Amino acid sequence: MAGRAIARSGRVESRRVALLLGLVLPLVLFFWAAAQAQPMQIAPRGVENAALVQEAPAAPASLEAPPAVASVAPAAAPAVRRDRYNVVVLGDSLGDGTWAGLYHVLRQDKRFNVIKKSRVATGFSRQDYFDWNAEVRSIAAETRIDIAVVVMGTNDRQPIVEEGKRHALFEPGWRDIYERRVDDFTATLKATGAQIYWMELPVMKSPRFGADMAQFNAIFEARAAANNVTFVRTEGLATGADGGYTAYGPDRFGRTKLLRAEDGIHFTMPGYELLGERIADAMLADLDGGRIAAAPVLLTAPETPQEAAGKAAGYDMADRRPGRSDDWLWLGATN
Repeated sequence: MAGRAIARSGRVESRRVALLLGLVLPLVLFFWAAAQAQPMQIAPRGVENAALVQEAPAAPASLEAPPAVASVAPAAAPAVRRDRYNVVVLGDSLGDGTWAGLYHVLRQDKRFNVIKKSRVATGFSRQDYFDWNAEVRSIAAETRIDIAVVVMGTNDRQPIVEEGKRHALFEPGWRDIYERRVDDFTATLKATGAQIYWMELPVMKSPRFGADMAQFNAIFEARAAANNVTFVRTEGLATGADGGYTAYGPDRFGRTKLLRAEDGIHFTMPGYELLGERIADAMLADLDGGRIAAAPVLLTAPETPQEAAGKAAGYDMADRRPGRSDDWLWLGATN
């Protein structure tokens, strides 16, 4: 009896030990495994696999880093071609008429919006009276200038006074100041991004006046070449067989018309259309050749013919004479 009781007691003890080991051993193994494991990494939102956010293994020390690649500046963008170009005409009263002639020549070409920004009785000699540099900055602040047409000189046959010193027409000091003003004006205009077309002054009726205009043309042509702008020649327009002045001649359609005004300086509408056609030909050649680029300047609504006519209606015509560029009665006339 006693032996069976001892045996039974031993079996009970064995079961207790086995039960205890069954409970403790898994806990021991769990904590040991946790101590050996790497810390858990949590993928950021949007990444399902945590392995994607682990750092890439470092490159072997024996491998050299690849040589640095020099940065290459992007190539200059090609000239931007617009659906519509603002053609801004700057100058004196001869510029007024040239604007009208150019408008008539290009009015069927919807790529161009011809805008008059010329001012009568202005030039470069009397900067105290009218400063074209300041005027260009004012124009560019409200109107994008893609193409600029410049007609100057007929009002500049006068002395220049600068810093209290008077310089007579065409003397060395006068030339230095005048050329500098032409260069400054050109630089200001080029800063707007405009493609510039500087028109040669045409043949004049008065030999003395014409000789002075020839000297201005020599200055304008030289400065145009120095400043890399287009100088548009007017030779052969409204001239006789000898290349001299004539009041009558063929218009742009080959019909004989009165081309010059009474003063021998300005033109009639058919004459201004000849000047406009010569400028338009130069512009179209550059446009087709891709040499006209757009100017990244502030854009406003283009001036409409109705707005231009409104300006003309308010123009002071007290001293106008028929056929002159400041005779606005022919504005919008057809030929």
